[in-house]
Amino acid sequence: MANTIGSGANADPLTRWSSRRQHRGIRTNDSSGDEGASSRPGFEIVRNQILRDLGLPVDRMLQAEVALRLAEFILSLPTSGAMASVAIDGAGIKIGDGGVFDIGGFMATSGWEQSKELQIGRNAWTGAYRRGDKTIRVHSRLGEGDVVAAVDGRRIIAQCSKGPLARKPGRAEHSQLTTALGEALLFDIGGDDIVVAAVPDTPVFRMLAETWRRRPLVRRAGIRIALVGRDGTVSGLAL
Repeated sequence: MANTIGSGANADPLTRWSSRRQHRGIRTNDSSGDEGASSRPGFEIVRNQILRDLGLPVDRMLQAEVALRLAEFILSLPTSGAMASVAIDGAGIKIGDGGVFDIGGFMATSGWEQSKELQIGRNAWTGAYRRGDKTIRVHSRLGEGDVVAAVDGRRIIAQCSKGPLARKPGRAEHSQLTTALGEALLFDIGGDDIVVAAVPDTPVFRMLAETWRRRPLVRRAGIRIALVGRDGTVSGLAL
């Protein structure tokens, strides 16, 4: 199942830019190998500046970004519950040279407004973000699943991973998906829960997901491997 979150007025600037180009038949995911968008300097400059303004690296997705986009996707489904919780490790949002992923800014650009709550002893980016009748609650408690939400009354619990968007030497994607699957196996779940391992949507991760979904133990465990795109699309999560 694939869908695009935030493609309307509430979309962040990057998604709105991508949507306009997709409507003209131009793909914007440069990791896909399509040269239509990546060969246009204007698009690259605007896209990269938006990412930098939010403290996001151009060449990879952080675990926090994967988790927030997955939560937003789940809440966009018509049978989703009213709230999703997202666990973010403060160390995981730091970008080299002192940069930090601006979670509040990232949420605001796609229409999520942070509730005014007393933040004593907590990071400024934790708390509830609301858009319409939906809420994403961001916290820093680990071990509960990176994303927890509900669809059709069934709990969804996901382990997310960071990952490179451009092909690089080595087996980083193999290691990252292996880790996500291993941690997902350790969740304390109920019989109706849906367990997910979520990674960035790139050709390498896609190839691994298509192969590993057929592995007997992955099938037996019932873990779904979701691919999360920077443009807000999610595939591999049939709900």
